[in-house]
Amino acid sequence: MDENGLHEQLRNLQTQRVGGQHALHKPLLLLWLFGRYLDERSSETSFEAAEGPLDRLIDRFSLRKVPASQPFWELERTLWTPTTEGGSLIADTPHSAKWLRDNGAQGSLRDEVVNVLDEPRGIFTAADVLYEYFAPDVVDTLRSAVRLVPPVFFRPAALKREAPTTTTRLPQARRTKSREVPIEFERSVRNAVFKWLEDLTAQNGGPIPFAQMANFIFDGTRIPILNPQSGIHKPAKLGSALSIKTVYRRPTEERPYEDELDESGRILRYKYRGEDPLHSDNVALRNAMERKLPLFWLKGVDPHANYETHFPLWLTAERPEQHLFEVSFEGPPKD
Repeated sequence: MDENGLHEQLRNLQTQRVGGQHALHKPLLLLWLFGRYLDERSSETSFEAAEGPLDRLIDRFSLRKVPASQPFWELERTLWTPTTEGGSLIADTPHSAKWLRDNGAQGSLRDEVVNVLDEPRGIFTAADVLYEYFAPDVVDTLRSAVRLVPPVFFRPAALKREAPTTTTRLPQARRTKSREVPIEFERSVRNAVFKWLEDLTAQNGGPIPFAQMANFIFDGTRIPILNPQSGIHKPAKLGSALSIKTVYRRPTEERPYEDELDESGRILRYKYRGEDPLHSDNVALRNAMERKLPLFWLKGVDPHANYETHFPLWLTAERPEQHLFEVSFEGPPKD
């Protein structure tokens, strides 16, 4: 499935009409899933985790009030795979919320959907298709509610000023190295970023709203220092990862990437993206470790996308069998 194929499916969801308008529970489920994927790097969720947030979205944005269980079992199987706790596929016939809870229902976006979402701006262009189901005057509010507000450098006004980015997918065996960027440039950018984050923290009196960190300028050029679609970010102008992120989750909610914390809240180990050591994000972290370059860590502190920044930190060891890197605030690895 390519981007056009996904957009066509999103525009043709089987939605009932109420008073001449679409019932909106399927688009709302998809938008919530996209926002969750953006924050947490996970395309999977349990019904238990989705029920409350989805009920609130339906109550707020849909004329027809249906339970969250309905889109969970009803959403098209070309986009979504719901299963029981034992792994059995859930049929697209009515199931109550109680049945879904009792059977440990889980669901995941299909891999071909996730592949499109992972493309540059892919998650936001897919969301834009879903917003077509809603009245224009609620779209901005809806974007915030599903945590899909694009950073400044992803927004249309910014895109008009910049040439489109062309991304080429490389074979896995060729993803082991990034281009070599002069170490002096890497260090200069990082020092400037750390000073800028110090200033933002002082201005906010503590945690920084995620959107404020989209406007870093170095030597007259904007350098995106964050990627909303991933917890690991390497700017295009650098050869190594610059930042890692751990999103906020309520104590009762599971975190798909359980980055281990010590009592002070500082990370000790940071999970790979997925399990492929040759994924470009994991390669970018490895490059930072090998070149002994510092990173900063964003730690989510509330559900409103406010983050504490911690820096400098260094990757000191890689544990491929556990799919993670070890992290230290004490300095780079010793030779």
